[in-house]
Amino acid sequence: MSAALARLEPNARFQFLLGHLIDRRIVALAAEKQNAGDDPAVKRRQEYFNEKALRDFYWVQLMQDRVSDESVRAWYDKNIASAPPEQEAHARHILVDTQEQAAKIAAEIAGGKSFEEAANEHSKDGSGADGGDLGWFSKEDMVEPFANAVFSMEAGDISAPVQSPFGWHLIEVIAFRKMEKPSFEEAEEDIFRLLAREEGQKLMESLRKDAKIEIIGVGEAAPSGGRPQIVPQE
Repeated sequence: MSAALARLEPNARFQFLLGHLIDRRIVALAAEKQNAGDDPAVKRRQEYFNEKALRDFYWVQLMQDRVSDESVRAWYDKNIASAPPEQEAHARHILVDTQEQAAKIAAEIAGGKSFEEAANEHSKDGSGADGGDLGWFSKEDMVEPFANAVFSMEAGDISAPVQSPFGWHLIEVIAFRKMEKPSFEEAEEDIFRLLAREEGQKLMESLRKDAKIEIIGVGEAAPSGGRPQIVPQE
């Protein structure tokens, strides 16, 4: 629903939500007349949502206590304001299926064919129609083998064939520039989320240590922040 609502004008969004709430209320009243609230499945769901509401409300309070405005500002000052500016690269690439194809195209470029022409002719990536142009990107925007290759090159260089999960690339670096740092106001919400995730994981680990947890019939639950392990019931 959120994706659909984002495309609507504010007034249309309000009308949609109002209609949704009215419809939900009408159906709920009809269910009450049929005594649907006595069904065990309804009672289990009510218990679940009651527990979820308690958890969500209390968790927000805990995070607000543990992630202060001062800690958000300190993180920004240390990791963004005082950190060296990151680089962005502007590059083109040609993506093919095999190393042999990439080597053959590299030979064509060395023989005088322009990189853009070769990309338009050979690249299976959608950027081929634009001469392989990828625009500006940071190192984190790209898969590791591709990013490592780009940010070890100089402007004007053309790489040897580089393998990534998508295939084999030839890369031409056009230019580098320093990324503009976001203001504190622009970064504040993302920093709060980051710190809240870190604090939340530590808090859950602490709460689990103090809790008596008994799991019947399905093996052990994954630890807080860990990857889930599915253990078949015996």
